[in-house]
Amino acid sequence: MESALMGFNKSLNQLYMNYRRSLILLYLLIYGMTNVFAQISMESQPVGTSRDGVLVVYGSNNIGNNRIPYERISGTPFWKTHYIMATLIDRNNMVLGKAPVKLNLYTNEVYFTTPKGEERVAAPGKVRKIIFYKDDTSDEILAIFENNLSIIVEANPKAENSSYVQVMNTGDVQLLKHIKATFVTADSLFGTMKRYYFSEHVAYYVNNKFGQIQKLKKLNKDVIMENVNLDREAEAWIKQQSINFKKEEELLRFLEYWNGRKKS
Repeated sequence: MESALMGFNKSLNQLYMNYRRSLILLYLLIYGMTNVFAQISMESQPVGTSRDGVLVVYGSNNIGNNRIPYERISGTPFWKTHYIMATLIDRNNMVLGKAPVKLNLYTNEVYFTTPKGEERVAAPGKVRKIIFYKDDTSDEILAIFENNLSIIVEANPKAENSSYVQVMNTGDVQLLKHIKATFVTADSLFGTMKRYYFSEHVAYYVNNKFGQIQKLKKLNKDVIMENVNLDREAEAWIKQQSINFKKEEELLRFLEYWNGRKKS
């Protein structure tokens, strides 16, 4: 009787171990499928405007819809010319995936590379937010871009994506930086041929804790004070630190101080 009971317990233990192995295998299978889906969900189509080494320009300076080789255009339309590791987030605030990414500031296209090294572009309107990292193995953030700000007016009416705006800091009062690459044509010295180049235009906005966004005509103390109510303590800090509100980096220093201090 005792030996029979021991045999039964052994069989029961074996069944339990097999059940655990099955659960682990099922988890790994589901986890692997989820990772594959995350990669696939990012994929859209081969890079459009640079796929065959040309840029499609729509009605610029009466030149019509032309296809101009990139080697004939000076400058770059990209925020950074090289790929940087980034996380892409959609309009439902769901993570699409993590991949090497480049941001085209002329077409507002999000380029990324697949694990196979293929260069692709995200579908128009798919990516709401891009979080760039300082290197491939770090989670330290280099820059954040968002494109769901309706106040931004498109300089390129043919763009399928709305412009991406760089969120320069965190906190109740945020500085937003809109970098727009525009395509420019000009006559050569003797007017025998056209010159093409990208020109960069920068505009700043302030986003307060109520989500109200105001465009800044220029960086200075007066326009910033429209969004913050300085007290004596803050005025003293500004004077002590010799903050020049006309400089982006010093304005960000003030906002870091202002957002980080305890309000009375």
